[in-house]
Amino acid sequence: LWDVPAPGADTLRISYEDYHTYWTGIAEVGGGLLLIGSGIGFFDVPVQIPAFLMFLLVLSVTPANVYMFTHDAQMRDLPRIPYPWGHVGRGFLQMVLLA
Repeated sequence: LWDVPAPGADTLRISYEDYHTYWTGIAEVGGGLLLIGSGIGFFDVPVQIPAFLMFLLVLSVTPANVYMFTHDAQMRDLPRIPYPWGHVGRGFLQMVLLA
């Protein structure tokens, strides 16, 4: 549907889907650690900077989440999510985690 580049995926020998799953996961963990670390004073960074970076991450992955809901997309190697309420629950859980 979207032709988003995956630079280095061939070199890493991973699929297009795995590439984007990995970089967003790494960005979530890194952004979360930076947010927590700046909030408790471990990093000398204003908390607004990692918060804004996390906002940009959410903004970038929201179209994929909307697509999953509207097209009943399922992830490989995971149990099937029932449509539509499974996707609604998944979206609600993500909103709780983002708050």
